Amino acid sequence: MPKFVITGASGGGKSTLIKSLSAAGYTCAPEAGRQIVAEQLASNGTALPWADKAAFMNLLFARSIAAFDQIAETAGQSVFFDRSFIEAIAYGEVIGRQPPRFMLEAVAERRFDNPVFVCPPWEAIFARDAERRHDFNFAIRDYEANLAAYSAAGYDLLEIPRASIAERRAFVINMLG
Repeated sequence: MPKFVITGASGGGKSTLIKSLSAAGYTCAPEAGRQIVAEQLASNGTALPWADKAAFMNLLFARSIAAFDQIAETAGQSVFFDRSFIEAIAYGEVIGRQPPRFMLEAVAERRFDNPVFVCPPWEAIFARDAERRHDFNFAIRDYEANLAAYSAAGYDLLEIPRASIAERRAFVINMLG
């Protein structure tokens, strides 16, 4: 079963694209980071990217690995992930924290198919909200770290054009062959 990841900048349209692919019948895994932030806010937890950054990184990694491992085999249909455990490695770079050896080993053991689809920074659609408190400049730093982490893990990166959601979905589907 082909497994693809959609990465890129915060507020670059990844989640909207994932929802569109899901509506088109593809199996999709939602972004773990937003789920974690929502849960932590609801429970007064501290594993937040603006509070306990290391705890957030560790929880992000664990949740993303679990999502990868739990995707059921489908009849050869492509599966799309809204970000992945590699984002936790990239986040570690942004906050100045080296990933533990077990994280690097897990990245080597679990592989996505190429290409990794990339939503570039897009200031016109970037918006802050209760779960995304950082500014556009941080989104760019995070984006650059994500690209570096995926490249270091041996993935080919393919930028998705800034276009309507229908055009972006068609672009991704057409790239699948």
